[in-house]
Amino acid sequence: MLRELKNASQEKTGFRRIFIGDYFDLFVWYESRGGVLIGFELSYNKGVDEHSIIWKQVSGWFHARVDSGEEHAGMMKQTPVLMSDGLFDSRPIAEKFRRMSTEISRDVADLVYEKLLQYE
Repeated sequence: MLRELKNASQEKTGFRRIFIGDYFDLFVWYESRGGVLIGFELSYNKGVDEHSIIWKQVSGWFHARVDSGEEHAGMMKQTPVLMSDGLFDSRPIAEKFRRMSTEISRDVADLVYEKLLQYE
């Protein structure tokens, strides 16, 4: 299940909310506190083969594999980075998200779920 982190650090360009769980992490961006939701990043399959699907109102979709920075033998852990990763089968992720988002704000959960179903 996802749960909201209270007192998430904020950026100067807007307001964000962060939700974490065992399988998903969700970052949601608003134009201002209480304003319009303008984007989200949903990380999924954490710890195994982590990926992120990102939607932003101004630029659309981006699907990525998360390079954790830990896969380089003999080197210290590096900063995780997003690597473009082509195809994304949205329906199974959307359905799992719907089941695991019952503890978070309904408006956020519904919007993310609906956007995932609209992915092209």
